[in-house]
Amino acid sequence: MQVDAERFKSNGDECRQYAAEALSDDDRRAWQRLADEWDKLSEHARLRRGIFDRYEK
Repeated sequence: MQVDAERFKSNGDECRQYAAEALSDDDRRAWQRLADEWDKLSEHARLRRGIFDRYEK
């Protein structure tokens, strides 16, 4: 799961870079919304991994 969290975070970072380079406000907002969603997925995967870690020990 940690791999998923890292991959999701990387996708969010990439979207933020596209937002920074966007030529229009609409495009910038759209890329930022995508980045926000990737961040949520990353956090969810990280928390889920933490739950499993507690029970695997």
